[in-house]
Amino acid sequence: MPYALAPARAVVGSLDYSKESHAKIYKAGIQSVSETPFNCEADGLFQFLKEVKDRADEMGWTEGILSITKNIGETNEFEEDFLSNYGTLTLEQVVASEKQYIDGESRFGQDTYMLYKCLMASLTSEAKKKILIWSEQYTIGENKMSSGVALLKIIIRESHVDTNATTNQIRTKLSSLDTYITTIDSDIGRFNQYVKLLVQSLTARNQTTSDLLINLFKGYGAASDEAFRAWLLRKQDDHEEGEEITPDDLMMAAKNKYDSMVEKGIWNAPTAEEKIVALEAKLNSTVKNLNKKVSGEWSKNKGADKKSGSDKSKKNNGKSNEHPKTWPAPKGDKKEAKYKDQTWYWCGKDTGGKCEKWRRHSPKECTFGTGGTAENKRSAEGNDKKAKKEPKKLKIAKAYVAKVEKEKDSDDDSE
Repeated sequence: MPYALAPARAVVGSLDYSKESHAKIYKAGIQSVSETPFNCEADGLFQFLKEVKDRADEMGWTEGILSITKNIGETNEFEEDFLSNYGTLTLEQVVASEKQYIDGESRFGQDTYMLYKCLMASLTSEAKKKILIWSEQYTIGENKMSSGVALLKIIIRESHVDTNATTNQIRTKLSSLDTYITTIDSDIGRFNQYVKLLVQSLTARNQTTSDLLINLFKGYGAASDEAFRAWLLRKQDDHEEGEEITPDDLMMAAKNKYDSMVEKGIWNAPTAEEKIVALEAKLNSTVKNLNKKVSGEWSKNKGADKKSGSDKSKKNNGKSNEHPKTWPAPKGDKKEAKYKDQTWYWCGKDTGGKCEKWRRHSPKECTFGTGGTAENKRSAEGNDKKAKKEPKKLKIAKAYVAKVEKEKDSDDDSE
């Protein structure tokens, strides 16, 4: 039995799906390359292509369907690795290479269909919407079979990296890393994937970059965290003083620093000055809210006082807020009332009392004229004085009437 790193690579020739072992190879090949579906956006393309390459190596596709034949039928015909050169290979070249076997009964035909199913299972719903409109470009041959390699070329194209991208455009993006990092909230992991993808895109066009390290320092220097920028500045000083550091070394160190700060909860932590500003803002907000609360409580209490006064006035049966001793005799059936949280009663003959006044004692408890309470004694003394005063007034009135009558008689006599 020949040695192989994976079951699919141990089988030479076409797969017989009637065999359980061959059917298992098919099921393994069409599974999604990642638990997280690809959304056809540039910042995730590098990771996606890396996962596709891992699956291709496992299934034997790298040396098979992903080895594109160029200049078919010519004397200088040769093969080129798709994943390493997708930037220089055109869709027309890919389709021409696929047409060599897409309509035949071969392992290549089986593999390109497995790749097609695998890629479709690896896309999000939104990504599929971008891809499906180009279905006529990846269904090829006389039988209109689905080509996995052609589909992969279209996925790369629609991920906004390969569409009309020139070497100069890629270099411009590399020189603008300080702008890009601000658009992803300084996520160093996403930043590194973006950089790796741009470098890979250059490689796929047989190009390289010599100023990547400078661009990395520039990009990381625009990160939002002050402590991270200070760490980066020390790294840059060490490099300028002679310490050797490669772009990969710097990217790995930056990612480790970022992950460590995020895990400790200190990434983008506020500085001392920012804390003071935040405290001042919080204090001002608190004072403002307290002022509103005090003002609201004052208005509420003021309204309650007015309402209470109105309610008391109503409870006094229409009487004023003067002392009950000044209240007139009740005309209705209301013989008791509230005044300053005390109950007052009309003590008169009609209620069984004797005072003929509003009193705090009930009419049944009235002791007027019997030496009762001090209140009744004072009331009785007052009534006695009035009784004594009334005869004197009566005498004066009678004397005045007598005098008037006498003068009237004298006038009559003189006439």
